[in-house]
Amino acid sequence: MSEEKKSVSVTGAGVITGGSYSRVSISGAGKIVGDVYAENLTMSGAGRVSGHCEVVLLTVSGTGTFDKDVIADEMKVSGVAKVNGQVKVKELKCSGTFKAAESISSEYVKVSGMLHVSGDVEAEIFRASGGFDVGGLLSADRIEIHPGGRCRAQEIGGAKIDIRRYGSRERAGLLDSLLRALSSSWGGDVEAALIEGDEIYLENTRADVVRGKQIQIGPDCKIGLIEYSESLKIHDDSEVQKQNKI
Repeated sequence: MSEEKKSVSVTGAGVITGGSYSRVSISGAGKIVGDVYAENLTMSGAGRVSGHCEVVLLTVSGTGTFDKDVIADEMKVSGVAKVNGQVKVKELKCSGTFKAAESISSEYVKVSGMLHVSGDVEAEIFRASGGFDVGGLLSADRIEIHPGGRCRAQEIGGAKIDIRRYGSRERAGLLDSLLRALSSSWGGDVEAALIEGDEIYLENTRADVVRGKQIQIGPDCKIGLIEYSESLKIHDDSEVQKQNKI
């Protein structure tokens, strides 16, 4: 007969011994000493995990610090979270501020807040309407960015890359137009040394090199070099120093 996992919570100030739990809740100031395994870990106060953290659902609406690796099925950050190890999650949603000292590996990433990553970000789908700073490679099969702030990566790579202001060519309406005007006033831009993919559409982008099969450069882009193999369109309001068909 399997032992039933216990639950534990900290509402004031306290220390939790690492181990295997059903639910862990920190709404005050709490520290988990050692490795923790849980079905549900919630930090609505100020929490810290000194060891490895492996959970099904991890929610940080307050402040959470993780000294080592984090592994989760789903991670939600609406407060402030910092991970000093690797991050391996199936689904990451960041509407607050998330800092990762190493790299992030995920199936789905959605950023509406601010994401800081010292290493690489690898995903199947990456969507951002906030800001991000990636020190290495941002790679995903599908990348969709509506910059709501400064968005920077050393390199961006994916099968399909779509970077544009709010609103779209397919569904242009009054709300989209208002959002687009507001985002222009916010000054959100995307910066990268290299952007490489099969299908690429760019707006408000600064890049040294853009390389792909089908490339469309929308308004307000400054590109050093474009290398394309199939098709290339460049908006009149963008600047491209050099282009080569390869």
